Amino acid sequence: MAVIHYITDKKKQTTIQFNTSLFSDEDRLILAPMQNLTNLSFRKTYVRFFGESVDVAFSPFISVSSNSVKSKSLVFDDIRPENNVGLMPLVPQIIGSDAQQIVDTCKIIESFGYREVNLNMGCPKRDIVSRGRGSGLLIKPQQVQEIIEQVFANTNLLLSVKVRLGVKTAEDLENLVPLLNKYPLKSVCIHPRRAIDFYEGQADVEKFAEMQSQLKHTIIYNGDIFSKDDFVRLKSRFPHIKNWMIGRGLVRNPFLAGEIKDMYFDKSLLKDFIFCLEDNIRQNVYNHSEQLLLNKMKEFAKYFCQGLNLDPTPFTHSHTLPEINHHLSQIFT
Repeated sequence: MAVIHYITDKKKQTTIQFNTSLFSDEDRLILAPMQNLTNLSFRKTYVRFFGESVDVAFSPFISVSSNSVKSKSLVFDDIRPENNVGLMPLVPQIIGSDAQQIVDTCKIIESFGYREVNLNMGCPKRDIVSRGRGSGLLIKPQQVQEIIEQVFANTNLLLSVKVRLGVKTAEDLENLVPLLNKYPLKSVCIHPRRAIDFYEGQADVEKFAEMQSQLKHTIIYNGDIFSKDDFVRLKSRFPHIKNWMIGRGLVRNPFLAGEIKDMYFDKSLLKDFIFCLEDNIRQNVYNHSEQLLLNKMKEFAKYFCQGLNLDPTPFTHSHTLPEINHHLSQIFT
């Protein structure tokens, strides 16, 4: 057991026991890019309460559009270095299909001082896939090749990709492997579902095993890690995998990364975490819209209810923030 020191409060230092039996110095837990959820507000709140239990985060995707993009655009606020001081290391993620537009966006990201960018080739949303973005790129190898070559040729960024097994068939990624293996990608993050599966059913661990064995890159596993037991089962199956991305599991249960690492956090922190999250969202909601804040808190509440095995109906039927906060307070009384 190694001892680390984690600062929970500037006036208080807590000693935590870290179990090294499952981890080496190379192992990392990665916060997944969940659109509208694991953004700056969540990351700020998470680091305040749970410190370094997560090693790195991928940002929710920056959508590349046909409009001329400028560094002052609001789309970059989530990843601006000055907004992320003191937070976990961040890898910006982009989504798009036009190589030149992606390069233009990458140049701005590079100007911020980032060394890596992640290309989203995994988003399963139907409207995104239908436009050949996200998972839709998995069946467009020529576009993938052009994007990769243009990013490498016109920037000094390291490039990683986040993928699914395919759109309608799990062979889509398999067909793309020879192309991906041609390039020195930083990593390939695999969520072992097809786009049409969305998040339903079981992650296809067998297909993941097949794909990770064919790819020449550093592999990140992503999908269905909702408990320490889930992690131990996967880590035991794939001991050589050193990078583990957690999204829905960590939003449902913010303690999960600490549980995996045998870091102790008092469960009473959850109430303060949730209300601090609301405050941070309020600060970052554009135009200080109460409706946007309400919608975000309702979405987070659904995840928290899943983690706590509670009925989310009182939250989903709430019409005001005071209603949301009333129901939250009742949980912790």
